[in-house]
Amino acid sequence: MRWFVLAVSALTFSARAAATTVPAPGPEASTEEARRFFTEDPDAPMVAPKGYDVTIVQYMDYQCPACRATHEPLKKLLAEDKKVRVIFRDWPIFGAASEHAALIAVASKFQGKYFAVHDALFETPRPLTNKKVDAAARKAGVDWERLKKDMVDHSEDIEDLLARNDEQAQMLGLDGTPGFIIGSTQSFGGMTLDQLRESVKEARAGAAAKESRSGE
Repeated sequence: MRWFVLAVSALTFSARAAATTVPAPGPEASTEEARRFFTEDPDAPMVAPKGYDVTIVQYMDYQCPACRATHEPLKKLLAEDKKVRVIFRDWPIFGAASEHAALIAVASKFQGKYFAVHDALFETPRPLTNKKVDAAARKAGVDWERLKKDMVDHSEDIEDLLARNDEQAQMLGLDGTPGFIIGSTQSFGGMTLDQLRESVKEARAGAAAKESRSGE
């Protein structure tokens, strides 16, 4: 696992605007504008409890072994810490089956089934195939006919979201999955529950220190 402080204002950003209410920041973007591009995408599936004070952004692939190893620890963190928001960025990099899985998962959000499908896909034995992905979605309780319709009706939204996920991963210099932004710190690689807890603790401490400095 590798760590470094995410200096978002120093990143080289694409000049292309993303198709969302928060456009991709330009080269002269402020830190706040850059932060919003990564954390305030209204189309990205997320768990956002009221009063959250730490945000985790996860870039993941359903076939990635380290993503699978981190899946349960992240669920346990959310269960025990009700002030953590998690934004899920489907970033399929393990081939055609991963791309199909990401499409199915994102499309399922239009019927409120993203998290059920998300869990089912991580629980499906590797390697994934399109047939396994479809079976996992059905097992998660999706309305299959509606899913197919949503994949057509919302095709542009789905493609744009996945393109933004890829654009962000490229901006961050990710060379694999999983990748995380936790507060203002970026990490590469799988994480245990203890590592997630410590990262959240550090994010809160960093935010408190920043607030203290701004109030001086």
